[in-house]
Amino acid sequence: MSNKKKFKKGDIYNNVIVAYPEYEFYVHDNKTYINRESEKTGSFSNKVNHVNQGFISFHEINVNRPSDNLVYPFITKDGARTAFQTITTNQFQDASQFNFGDTIKGTYPLSSSINRVYVQSYETDSKKFLRALNNPIQMGGYLSSYFNYTAMNAVDVNMIEIPSIFYGSSVRKGSVQLDYYYTGSLVGQLKDTKKDGELIETIGPQAGSVAGIVLYEYGICLLTASYALSDDVNTKDNYFDASDEHFPNWLSFGSGIMESQGTGVALSGQAVSNKPSYLVKLQGTNKIPTLTMLATADKGELNYSNNPTFLSYHNTGSAAIHSGSYSEASSKIVNITKSKYSGFQEEFKKTVYISKIGIYDEHGSLLGIASLANPIKKEETQDYLFKLRLDF
Repeated sequence: MSNKKKFKKGDIYNNVIVAYPEYEFYVHDNKTYINRESEKTGSFSNKVNHVNQGFISFHEINVNRPSDNLVYPFITKDGARTAFQTITTNQFQDASQFNFGDTIKGTYPLSSSINRVYVQSYETDSKKFLRALNNPIQMGGYLSSYFNYTAMNAVDVNMIEIPSIFYGSSVRKGSVQLDYYYTGSLVGQLKDTKKDGELIETIGPQAGSVAGIVLYEYGICLLTASYALSDDVNTKDNYFDASDEHFPNWLSFGSGIMESQGTGVALSGQAVSNKPSYLVKLQGTNKIPTLTMLATADKGELNYSNNPTFLSYHNTGSAAIHSGSYSEASSKIVNITKSKYSGFQEEFKKTVYISKIGIYDEHGSLLGIASLANPIKKEETQDYLFKLRLDF
């Protein structure tokens, strides 16, 4: 079918759809599992996404490709002086590394995963991670008195960082849940039950107390509670130091998650045994701009088709057009109206089947095509409204 109509006022409008994608990070035996999925081996004796366990691949480039034939980004060194951020100015200007016309290569895939930073109160080097959050912490002070940078700077802080690729514009308020397991038994749980950023212990020895805060705009949980979650000696483990055992507490939550360098942790955050495990659950806030278009097929309209099967041609009879040696066949629309009676021909009705809707700009250029799952029968006495939505 090929009939064009213009959108009327009110047929096109823009809006924003807000989605809340759920993510779950499970940490056990120094490995992270995103939504409980394990890494998969590809067809070329390597990993399908070429990333480590517990990581996601940005844009999913280089899926199931040979390791020696990966797609990579590149920039040609020229007078525009553009380069990747990983290339310093001195490296760019050094002719022994890059001459004009040389190709500067990057690497794919880019990857990301949950991260942990343990900031000790007496460790000056690791304090930079907390100082960077001074303003965000203070800005949350109107919600709770626990958003206090001065008090937090005087104690040990366990930072759990979730990259924005997982949650979008912000973490959904009230969706954060932290579970602490030892040999499969839940010894502690934190939730933001009041949706004000306070991580309140819902399961554990001090249920109802605040063990930390969460910065929703930055995807960071700051845990400060140092009390033991269990007094069972069997739960003691090497959470912080290979030579010293401790009872589980919220400062050791996440031992085994990838850690930033220079956090001042003696054991680099790796639990010696495989008995403790941790679960981080959250929902993101993903705002999707959408364009909605309402295409109408009114009564008595759009009942003609340029499809060759729509017409029946006849070369005989006086209806044929003759002009000298030129002859044009007469035509009539095929009657496809079906009858419930055998051998009976129903009265002719203009009928078409709408299978695709094309979107054109003001210059008549085709911008896109919306295909219907099943063609829709359109008669002259019927009208239809098609709702088309485009996500950006």
